[in-house]
Amino acid sequence: MATYLVAGGTGVAGRSVVAELVRRGQTVRVLSRHAATPAAEVEHAAGDLITGDGLADAMDGVDVVVDTTDGKTRATRAVFTTGAANLLSAARDAGVSRAVLLSIVNVDRGTFGYYRAKTAQERVYAEASVPTQVVRATQFHEFVPMLCAPTSKLGLIPAFTGTRFQSIDTSDVARALVDAAHEGTVSPDPIVVGGPQVLTMREMAAAWKASTAARGRVTSLRMPGGMGAFWRNGWNLVPDNHFGTVTFDQWLAGR
Repeated sequence: MATYLVAGGTGVAGRSVVAELVRRGQTVRVLSRHAATPAAEVEHAAGDLITGDGLADAMDGVDVVVDTTDGKTRATRAVFTTGAANLLSAARDAGVSRAVLLSIVNVDRGTFGYYRAKTAQERVYAEASVPTQVVRATQFHEFVPMLCAPTSKLGLIPAFTGTRFQSIDTSDVARALVDAAHEGTVSPDPIVVGGPQVLTMREMAAAWKASTAARGRVTSLRMPGGMGAFWRNGWNLVPDNHFGTVTFDQWLAGR
């Protein structure tokens, strides 16, 4: 039985990876900045990706690393570069057999800051001495509700024109990551996974409103800038790839 270290294991995607590994009977260790309360099925290790403190101890006995770390703000984006380099350096020194990174479909086509930072993280992985595999996924089911919820309180639910999403459940993403961790070889090309259906943002916003009884009018808006161009070009979609099994409506019903 292998021991897996999940970096970012307390986040949205990381929790699903931990659950999938436990379901498969693997030994799981979650890396976080602060020590967590021990759980019966999961080990916890404290370590700081930016400073490198605690990473050597966290890697002790680890066979595979799965990186689901995130840095939504400018202040936290060093986790994608300095953090990734420190994580992979510790993995190399510990004799880890491979590292798997969660990334985003067509991330290297994006011009906005978050995507540039994720692309830099992919480069760190490509240049690592540890064998690495990148898994790119479409947006999670949580994404559109995250955009809709704040403004719904003001009476408006945005539906960006010309925008479609192929959202995927984090349990399906976790399955892809763990499958990649189990493969005998790694590929220089990313593994790409998408959700089971392509929906317009208006369809998703309306479904979310109906499911949550949220107030607000679903309103057509044009998303400006690089993000809007990325979505209108359909670069967030992989229509020939339907790896995911949980639909957006099923996810909403489960909430």
